[in-house]
Amino acid sequence: MNDIGSTLFALRLVKAVIEIALLALVGQGIVWVLIRTSGQPPENNFFYRTLQTIAMPVTRPLRWVTPKFVADRHIPWAALGLLAAGWVWVLLAILSACAGAGLSGAECAQR
Repeated sequence: MNDIGSTLFALRLVKAVIEIALLALVGQGIVWVLIRTSGQPPENNFFYRTLQTIAMPVTRPLRWVTPKFVADRHIPWAALGLLAAGWVWVLLAILSACAGAGLSGAECAQR
């Protein structure tokens, strides 16, 4: 990708996908806390299962690559950390692409 516009588009697209998965995991955690305080199992809640489905493309492959001694309840935490690191990496890649093209922050935000 030699064009800065297409490079920024691709990086921002990856950043948006990461943000969707991050928000799904955070929302799933919030719903889990709210449902557990009411004394119900979260697996019966429609909204919890919807957020779990949205986050599944990250949590399922992570379960496959982690050792078996890692408990299933820790996989969403590992996914959250992995996604947060990926988000920071993509953000730094966007800043690097803008700096490499000689764009200021305001110019980069407009493209």
